[in-house]
Amino acid sequence: MTREIRTRFAVVGSGAGGSVVAYHLARAGERVVVIERGRRVPTESMNADEVAMVSALYKDGGSQMNTGLDMFVLQGSCVGGTTVLTNGVCFRLPDRVRRTWARDGFELDPAQLEESYARVESVLNVQPLPERLQNSAAPRLRDGFRALGLEPRGFHKNFLHCLGCGSCNIGCRFGRKLDAAQTWIPMAESHGCEVLPDLEAVRIEHHRGHATAILCRRMSNGEPIAVRAERFVVSGGAINTPELLLRSKIAPSLAGIGTSFNAGAIAFAEYPEPLDAFEGDQMGVWYAGDGYVIEQIHNPPLSFALTLPGGMDTHRARMERYRYLTSAGVLVPTRPVGRVFLGLGHRLLPRLFNHAEIEFELPESDLASLREGFRTLARAYLASGATQVFIPFHEPAVVRSESELEDLDRRLRSQKDIANFGSSHPQGGACAGSDPKRHVCSPDLRVRGFDNLYVCDASVFPSSAEVNPQLPIMAIADYAVRSIGGFVPPLRIEEGPAHRARTQFAASAEAF
Repeated sequence: MTREIRTRFAVVGSGAGGSVVAYHLARAGERVVVIERGRRVPTESMNADEVAMVSALYKDGGSQMNTGLDMFVLQGSCVGGTTVLTNGVCFRLPDRVRRTWARDGFELDPAQLEESYARVESVLNVQPLPERLQNSAAPRLRDGFRALGLEPRGFHKNFLHCLGCGSCNIGCRFGRKLDAAQTWIPMAESHGCEVLPDLEAVRIEHHRGHATAILCRRMSNGEPIAVRAERFVVSGGAINTPELLLRSKIAPSLAGIGTSFNAGAIAFAEYPEPLDAFEGDQMGVWYAGDGYVIEQIHNPPLSFALTLPGGMDTHRARMERYRYLTSAGVLVPTRPVGRVFLGLGHRLLPRLFNHAEIEFELPESDLASLREGFRTLARAYLASGATQVFIPFHEPAVVRSESELEDLDRRLRSQKDIANFGSSHPQGGACAGSDPKRHVCSPDLRVRGFDNLYVCDASVFPSSAEVNPQLPIMAIADYAVRSIGGFVPPLRIEEGPAHRARTQFAASAEAF
């Protein structure tokens, strides 16, 4: 027998989009239920065990791949979603991207979007990362860029009293990263929102353009649960949202089409002296080139080893030099040529093949940008004193001088030549815009043909945001509350950890 839960708003997903929408609706006095496939993992349950944390926090334990098995796609599967796993990086959507989306019919009013950014950044405590928290490889790479006449920048991050432990990608066990599980979700719950973890949304029940329920199953025991509501918001992310629409036979010819990524791979550099770059924040500096972005990142040992190129004895020898190594990722905002779909296995054996498939192959224009990005990064490393650079190709690629970069085009001819190519920034697949023949959602994020079904996550992006999308997703969710909830958000949000810290600081300063 199916248990029923009734509410006014049902939100699928507790990540960047769903958490913000749920907070605003609950704060306005609405009855809200959030459906989350992952478990709730409190900070006191987190630790530095990479294997345990990846298994607990990542979708499919971090093993989600495309159909060609030459690209990984990392997503969170826990309360707070992928925000729990980010490095805290907060970029605003580049205005050129906003204008491109506007030409496609997905227009965001600049003044209202600015207000949304202000509210979200206040809750997240978005601030420049202090140089004292950067790992020791960050200034070396910064010097290398400057030696080439290029000016790198520091990151803005959503931290509060960060300790610089360097383990952001496996959750913050100290509670210093203001992800959705530390901010929007508990804030929503304080206003009466009910979060249902360990519950998978299987299908949307609907009739004649009106959604009536989300049919779910309990992950731990298979218990069927129907969440009935007056309005529904799907915020499962750019892979799960199209999958849910396809399972529900909603927009079957459009859902999953136009998937894009910020995708790439990590290159490594070795220096003659120990860097000990594992001490400090993982990501310190970045540089934006023409069609690519370089983001310095130094992972903990397991993740570092998984992405370090080289086989057998070569890999072991390189890992033994861990103190002398550092790394950075080259990312390209890909064309929206990917697809999320339900494959033959799902249609024939849905209980066994219960995930959508991801189809993606880098077009030549994006490969050209990736080549240029690797060239620039290798030159910057060499200019900063690195003795050799390991380019992440399956064919061994060790660069010790700029002259050895001339062979890069031959070595990188297709996506399959790249070792550990992947993304943690999937976007698109339920795109918003003005064309009913191309866009799943109308510009107000309502699913076309429905009167009470909305999408609010990165799947509505008509193209890649070109930056780490956490902050744009949250700002657009804040912006979209006007259409989803029918009200204007408050001018300021005066609650949450950052607000409490500011209030306490002001009170202490006044007392002093």
